[in-house]
Amino acid sequence: MGGTATAGAIAGAIGVAVICVGTGSFLETRTFTRIECTSVAVKGGSVRHCTGESEEQARANDAARRDGARAALRAHRDGVPAAEPRRRTRLMFVDRDGRRVPQRVTASQMGGRWVAHSDALVGFGLLLAIPGGAVVLWGGWRVLRGGE
Repeated sequence: MGGTATAGAIAGAIGVAVICVGTGSFLETRTFTRIECTSVAVKGGSVRHCTGESEEQARANDAARRDGARAALRAHRDGVPAAEPRRRTRLMFVDRDGRRVPQRVTASQMGGRWVAHSDALVGFGLLLAIPGGAVVLWGGWRVLRGGE
């Protein structure tokens, strides 16, 4: 297979992988609620980081909040343990318009990161997959014609 077809195959494969992440195909998928996004200053601007709570995290956080309220009532006693920090999951590529944060986000785990399902991510995958497939076809046609 020629270099052109190989490059097209690589671009197409990356595009299909991005589409799978954007739609949650073949990956572990969970729904997150209580989404919070914050701006973090970086050189040249700011980046928005979003976190959310899975169903299990929300239950554990609610239980910890109730336990903390009970502990506050007993705070005059020595040896009351400190409340546990709230457990949250960092989410990548959360669709937001800058003013509103979504109430619920469905995300898939890829590696150690949770990637939110996003139309923009699927579109980016299509931008890679379609031209990649076209280049594979063109490279294959050139190989069959004997041009490479």
